Amino acid sequence: MASAAVQLDHRVAPRRAAPRLRVVRGGRYTLNRAGALARQAAVVLVVALVLGLVTAIVASQARLTELTGEIDAKRADLAEAQTTYDYLTSQMDEIANMSNLGTAAEKQLGLVKTDPSQITYLRIESEGVIERSESQTGKALEDLRTAALSLLDSFDP
Repeated sequence: MASAAVQLDHRVAPRRAAPRLRVVRGGRYTLNRAGALARQAAVVLVVALVLGLVTAIVASQARLTELTGEIDAKRADLAEAQTTYDYLTSQMDEIANMSNLGTAAEKQLGLVKTDPSQITYLRIESEGVIERSESQTGKALEDLRTAALSLLDSFDP
């Protein structure tokens, strides 16, 4: 007799091969990609800012060097002008000395000392008038001038 036992089939069913899965966080178009683009943009901005600052520093150093050269040139001009001023001041002091004044006038300007007989003193009173005698030609020209002015005054309304 056959036993009425349950017969279990111990055969293992063939397993299906599980698909290979790769775990990716967020997918292709998620915040990570946007964050990466933002980081790249920030790096580009920082690099541009640094390059701008370096360019500004180089330009300011060039201008500073140029201005320093101008200052040195002006200082040299000032030193030369001060030397000239000192020389001319000493020459003026030497000439202004009363004993040297007469000598300088005679030698450099060709002046001579006055003779007391060449000096004439005039005393003019408060109402005194000095008249100069005119020649006949001068008097005729003055009369002609007076007549012309009178004629012009008569035309003026």
